[in-house]
Amino acid sequence: MKALVAIKKDKTFDTFFTEENIKFAESLGEIVWLDTAVEGIEELKEKIKDCDTYITCWGSPALTPEILDCAPKLKLLTHLGSTVAPVVCDEVYERDIKVISGFDYFSKSTAEGAVAYMLAAMRDIPFYNDRLKEKRIWREIDDYTDSVIYKKVGLVGYGGVGRYVAKMLSTFDVDMKISARRELPEEDKKLFGFTQCSMEEIFETCDIISIHLAYNNSTHHMIGDELLSKIKPGALLVNTARGAVIDEEAMIKHLEKGHFKAALDVYEQEPIDLNNPMLALPNVLMLPHQAGVTVNLRAVLTHDLLQESADFIDNGIPVKNEILASKATSMSKF
Repeated sequence: MKALVAIKKDKTFDTFFTEENIKFAESLGEIVWLDTAVEGIEELKEKIKDCDTYITCWGSPALTPEILDCAPKLKLLTHLGSTVAPVVCDEVYERDIKVISGFDYFSKSTAEGAVAYMLAAMRDIPFYNDRLKEKRIWREIDDYTDSVIYKKVGLVGYGGVGRYVAKMLSTFDVDMKISARRELPEEDKKLFGFTQCSMEEIFETCDIISIHLAYNNSTHHMIGDELLSKIKPGALLVNTARGAVIDEEAMIKHLEKGHFKAALDVYEQEPIDLNNPMLALPNVLMLPHQAGVTVNLRAVLTHDLLQESADFIDNGIPVKNEILASKATSMSKF
């Protein structure tokens, strides 16, 4: 394998390419390093000429037709992020270049984050932690906590993340409903114990609603005032997908009225505007877009995808984490 790694060398790079992973990569073949912080497209076009593998991450240059014309030997794109939409074009698939990514690793980790946010919000963990540590107040007789167990939980979307969330929630004895554009497998319905229904039914009936949609033109503001108005008073809305899937302005109006609670990891503007009114609302748990793959898992997925790349290039072993063209077109654009 001869691979070009085109990633900005900074602290984020170090979490993927630890010293161990750098040594591991170089043990698998010839690695050509391109620091995108100081080297541009012309350097990339020169260095990719004899490479069979192109390794990317967040912010790496996309494989455009211009770059592909300089890479006649390229057989594989290995993306260490989740969505490949920012780094591929139609010509990649037309030239039969295989594409793999960390999508499954990100999906599992994001699902863990979504469930963690549900638990934290339902039990009001941040509030009780702050009250005990800052105000030194012990449990009081009228304190109220809630549970995920036995709740009606609705998942909007059933891609990689949604399926992992369904699997994790199946141990909580929840009444689970899922909305998706396609008919979901009967095997999954029985395995995880959910029923498929409309998005409207989820918003009207569920105690917890968790969003797991990719962001593209068809899902922009898909969840607007009409759906938000259907949420049961006091229910919990969780979003670990993309901020613009929800009409944030409409959501803020409902949250300000105390209509429902929210646990949010993503926003229409990131980093979030520090004047965003949600930052002052007690019924909103807010995280800075960190439900995705945890830092410790970055090195794990890098090691695994490096091995998968070498196995495919050098030994013809079929790839496991392939992203087909049909999936790439529906993935989030960022």
